[in-house]
Amino acid sequence: MRYGSISLALLCLFASNSFAALEVINPEEERRLTQIEDQFDIDALLISVNNKFTQHNKKAFDIEELVEKIESEKLSYDMLITDLPKKILAKDNLPQVYKQIESTVNKIDQLETRSIQESAALEAENTEILAEYNAINSKRTEQSKQLFKLKTDITNRLIGDLSKSSSSLPVNINGSTECSKYQSITECLKESKSFILTNTRNESPFLNDKSVLLSYEVVDANMNMNGNLNYKVAMKFKPSYNNKIDQLLNERLGLSSAMITLVSNVPADWFINGVKIGTGKELFHEIPLGKHGILASYQSKDKSSVENIEGNGVFNYTFDSSGSTLRKSNNTESPGVAAESPKGEIKQKSKAKYTLMADQTSIKETKEPEEKKSLSERGYEYFMGVTPSNKKQNFEFTNEPVEK
Repeated sequence: MRYGSISLALLCLFASNSFAALEVINPEEERRLTQIEDQFDIDALLISVNNKFTQHNKKAFDIEELVEKIESEKLSYDMLITDLPKKILAKDNLPQVYKQIESTVNKIDQLETRSIQESAALEAENTEILAEYNAINSKRTEQSKQLFKLKTDITNRLIGDLSKSSSSLPVNINGSTECSKYQSITECLKESKSFILTNTRNESPFLNDKSVLLSYEVVDANMNMNGNLNYKVAMKFKPSYNNKIDQLLNERLGLSSAMITLVSNVPADWFINGVKIGTGKELFHEIPLGKHGILASYQSKDKSSVENIEGNGVFNYTFDSSGSTLRKSNNTESPGVAAESPKGEIKQKSKAKYTLMADQTSIKETKEPEEKKSLSERGYEYFMGVTPSNKKQNFEFTNEPVEK
């Protein structure tokens, strides 16, 4: 008969597991992986092309400014031509007018020539940068092929080893838990067994919830007077290839992807490995594990880095917002709209006015200081709903004078 409840608080929090020497990746496969990573090391290439891409974006912005300057000069030329008939009729300093028109035409020609040359150079540079990114991507592709080949070899080895009839996975556990002081060691261990098995299956990559238990033996167990039970358990399972092994291999070999969050304080243009993925203050993008060049561009400013993506993460690129292009305009008060109060300040509203409808006289609300009331003056507070039985009670309840 049980006299208390068992507190099975996370058994394996206090348990140490000893698994047999089954390896997902053996030393020879680790050596092959290191060789592939060294062969396709793209750190230097990524840093170099990322720096070139940053300068390229700066030049592109300079050309945009140049085009705006050309448009401004053309507008000035149109204004000069429009005013020319008036100047001719007025014979107002015509040589100076013609000289100004000629100067404007020459300036437009120079700026357009410069724009064409710089645009052509920028296009050639863009082609060169894309070629470098393509070379990096080709290396990635070849690296992925070799990694997939390595994964296939590892998978075939594991399936062959684990499918043998003689394969087994011994697991030894030293753990502790709390039992009822009125419960026997056997009863406590029996109730703990499902927790021990579940946690063991969850911890090992070679086991899942369908793994067959071949043997289960309590090697040693002792419990003190407070119900603290220490135990040693020896188990043996039939291992198998499962999704946990596949996921572990993908992560170790860099064949899985991660979700990254790109954050900025301005609506920046975002590029990964030279390819624009979007514009905004916050973007989410799925990316393969490994090293990638990330660049954020806003107006003529760029922020870039080469990141080793090993899992989901957030990358923050902050731009200096002190410039005039980033400064927020001051709010102006519109008719009928109250201006916002400074943060933390409560704007006081004017008191309402009450109007006497008969003569349209407005009376401002005033608040008279309250005098301390006597007990009889506060009598209505205690006699609400009670009908006075005589004139004296009427005076006490309502404070109205007694009619004589």
